[in-house]
Amino acid sequence: MDYSFTTPIELSNIFGLLGLFVFVLSALTVAEILRRKDKVSGPTSRKIVHLSVGNVILIFPFVFTNNWFALIGPVFFIPFTYFTGPASPIKKFRLKGVESGHTYGTVFYAISLTVLVALFFDPDPNNQNNVILLGSFLPLVWGDGISAVIGSKFGNNKAYKIFGGTKTLLGSWAAAFATFISVTIGCLILFRTVESVAVCIYIGLLTGFVTAFIEALTPKGFDNIAVPAANAIVLFGLYKLFNENLINLNEALSILSIIIAAVIGLIIATVSIIFKALTWDGGMAGFYFGIVILGLGSWTWGIMYFIFFILGSLSSFIGRKSKESVSQEYEKGDTARDSVQAMVNSIIPAVMSFLIVLVRGHVPIQQELMVLMAGAGAIAVSLADTLGTEIGALSRREPRLSTKPWVKVPRGTPGAISFLGIVSSILGAAIIAFLGLGIAQVDTLTTLELPSSLWKFIIPVVIGGTIGAYMDSVFACTIQKMNKCTVCGKITEKKEHCEKQTEHHSGVKWIRNDFVNLFSIIVGATFAFASYMIILLF
Repeated sequence: MDYSFTTPIELSNIFGLLGLFVFVLSALTVAEILRRKDKVSGPTSRKIVHLSVGNVILIFPFVFTNNWFALIGPVFFIPFTYFTGPASPIKKFRLKGVESGHTYGTVFYAISLTVLVALFFDPDPNNQNNVILLGSFLPLVWGDGISAVIGSKFGNNKAYKIFGGTKTLLGSWAAAFATFISVTIGCLILFRTVESVAVCIYIGLLTGFVTAFIEALTPKGFDNIAVPAANAIVLFGLYKLFNENLINLNEALSILSIIIAAVIGLIIATVSIIFKALTWDGGMAGFYFGIVILGLGSWTWGIMYFIFFILGSLSSFIGRKSKESVSQEYEKGDTARDSVQAMVNSIIPAVMSFLIVLVRGHVPIQQELMVLMAGAGAIAVSLADTLGTEIGALSRREPRLSTKPWVKVPRGTPGAISFLGIVSSILGAAIIAFLGLGIAQVDTLTTLELPSSLWKFIIPVVIGGTIGAYMDSVFACTIQKMNKCTVCGKITEKKEHCEKQTEHHSGVKWIRNDFVNLFSIIVGATFAFASYMIILLF
C-alpha cells in the first residue's frame, strides 16, 4: 500500500472527501429529522443510515488517489459515531436516528470500514485488492441491513435467540441474497468487462454464503465486525490462491450454467412454496443452493441435487395417511421444510461446488474427482435417508433397532429400521450414482469416462449414501435428543405432546434431528471419498 503524499494533491481527493462527508452527514440528518418528527420508528431510521452511508465505498477506487485521504473519512467516523450513538457520555450529542439497536453497532460499523480501507484499498481501480474491500464491506451494508428489515417484518414466526440477540431464518437468507446482488454489482463496477461476469457472480455467491451463516450465528451487534472480517479472510485467501488475478476463475465457470440454474431453481422453489413443501425461508435457501450447486458445480452436480429434492418431496406424499401416526412424532412432523433442513442437505454439496471451481483444470482429474465424490456422496445420503424413512414407514413388518437388529421395536421408535427401508435407501443412493454418471457423459465441466469410471463412481457413491443413511438411524437412537411425554409416556422428538411440555429423556440435549442429519451426511460423504481412494489403489 502506498501511503506517501504526492504534490500537488490531486483535486479528486478533495472532492471525494467533501462528497463523502456531505453524503454521510446528509443521510444522518434525514434519518434524524424523520425520527424526531415520528415519521419513522427508531429501528427504521437506523436502517436508513445503515443501508445508505456504506455505499460510499463504491466511489473510493475512483476518486481517491492517496491512501491517507481514503482513510480520513472512516477514521473520523469512529469517534463521531461513538459520541452521537447510544453510548455517548454527552447526552445532548446523541442522535435519535441511530439510538435503536446495539449500543456500539455504529462504532463497529466505522471500525470495520477503517480497517478494510487500511488493509485493502488501492488508488488504482484495476487493482483487485479493491475487490476484497468491496466484497467484505458491502455484505455489512446490504446483507446485514436487509436481514434486519426482512427478518423483523416477515420472519418473527421463526425467530430464535442466540447470544442474547434475536435472529430469523428468513432474515439470514435475505442477507445472503442482498449480499450476492450487491457484491456482484460492486465487482462488475470494478472489473467492467463482459468476461468478468461469471467471476463476479461466483464472488457474490461466495460472500452471500459466508454472510448468511455468520449473520445467523453472531451475537447481536458484533455482526458489524464478524461479517466483514469473515468475508475479508475468505476473499484474501481466494485472491492469493489465484496469484492475485481473480479473472483466472473464469476458466472453470459457465455463465450459461449459472443462468439456467437460477431459472430452474426459481421455478422449483416457487412451486415448492405454493404446494407447501417448503417454507419461505426454505424456498430461498433451496433457490440459493440450487444456483451454487448447478451453476458452479455443473450439470452433473445440479441434476443430482434437483432429483434428490424432487424425489424426496414426492416420496413424502406416498401413503401419507398411513404414515401420519409416525410422522407426527418427528420434531417437524409432516410440515413444510424450512431453511435449516434445506441447509443440512445442501451445505456439503454447496461447499464442494465452491471448491470444485478452485481445482477444476488446475489439478489432475483424479484429484478433481475426489471433490465430486464427496459432493455426490452427500447428495446420495440425503436421498437414501429420505426414501428409507418415507418408504420404510410403509413396511407392514415390525421394525428393528438399528443398533440391535435382532430387537424388534414399535413403529415410530427413534432409530428403527426395516428391510423395506434399507432397500429404499440403497435404491436412493443408486439413483444418484447412476444419474450422476450418466449426466457426466454430456457435461463439459465434469469428466467421468466410461467404462473406466463406471465402478469407480458407482460403488463409492452407493456405499457412502447407504452407510450415511444407516448412521442417521444409529445417531437417532444414541445421541439425538429425545423427549418423553409427561401425559402418555410417548418417546418423541417434539417439545410438546398431548398439549403439554415434554421432558428430556435421552441423548445429548443440544443435538436435534437437524444435527443428526448433518452428521450422517458428513459420514456418507467421507465414506464415498474414502471408498474412491481405496478403489484407486487397485
